Amino acid sequence: MKAAVWTKPNHIEIREIPDPKPKSGEVLIRVLGCGVCGTDCHIFAGDVPLAKPPQVLGHEIIGEVVENSPGIPPLKTGQKVCVDPVIGCGACPFCQSGKTNLCPSPTIIGYARIGGFAPYTTVPRSHLYPVSQEMDNRAGILVETLACVINGYDRLEMKAGSAVLILGAGCVGLLWTELVKRSVITRLVQTDIVPERLEAAKKIGADFIINSQNPDWGKEAKELEPSGFDCIIDATGSSKAMQEALPLLKKGGKFMIFGVAPEGEKLVISPYEMFAKELMIIGSKMPPNTMDRAVKIIEAGLIDYKTLVTTTMALEQLPEAIRAFNKEKDKHIKIVIERLQ
Repeated sequence: MKAAVWTKPNHIEIREIPDPKPKSGEVLIRVLGCGVCGTDCHIFAGDVPLAKPPQVLGHEIIGEVVENSPGIPPLKTGQKVCVDPVIGCGACPFCQSGKTNLCPSPTIIGYARIGGFAPYTTVPRSHLYPVSQEMDNRAGILVETLACVINGYDRLEMKAGSAVLILGAGCVGLLWTELVKRSVITRLVQTDIVPERLEAAKKIGADFIINSQNPDWGKEAKELEPSGFDCIIDATGSSKAMQEALPLLKKGGKFMIFGVAPEGEKLVISPYEMFAKELMIIGSKMPPNTMDRAVKIIEAGLIDYKTLVTTTMALEQLPEAIRAFNKEKDKHIKIVIERLQ
């Protein structure tokens, strides 16, 4: 089959590779669509230690069942499915307590085994989630990312009446907006440096939008919530944005680090201020047992996928898609690779 193979940092080749065959406990699926994620771009650049070339990337997958291996509860041929890409080792304390996202040695689809930028891949039966046959493929590729957001949302334990600030209005930030707006909050403020993304945030439900390219954006946010925000969620991965936003946290507030910052970057934090204001800083990554809820939310029509998914491209255009993700944020929010045959 023809696949997009990451062969070395900053290089992808469209080449023929052997058709995958399902091993015991696995299912062969035909890929219907795969989202281009920021993590794919980091892997492409060689910045993710868990991923080693040569590899077929892509972990935001919707597909359909082609073949079941013997001895597993079978899925009907043609059944649409979404994929939980994080396969834990199964033996560490984290896996055994249900926190596979914290496994120190996971095997992640699209990192260490064939991902979704190919016509076919194999997935453990335990990591497939059946979805409605009517689910649009553009909605289906959002399930995995939404499952990640749900994990962060659970960890925040957001209270009714909260004021919330979301940093960043890319696909992840906008999924946060969708989820938070359906909570009982009093005010949702969202920032970004791209006007088109800010307009998408406003359309989806942000009460106020702020262009954080303005050096005084923090003052503008402070005027909206003089006593500070109950929750601040970073969906940028920018330590600069996080540092600028920390003073906007209310006493007793929670700061969620959700965006992926470069490994060596640091934040300056005052331990005394953390103590005196009873502040909390929380991290969140990957979907630990939240895929089923993400499926239900999307099947209920609660996610405006038509606003989030702005571009579809063919498999041969993956290098262009990665470039566009990095360089043309005014034109694209979420890019999906379709037409993989």
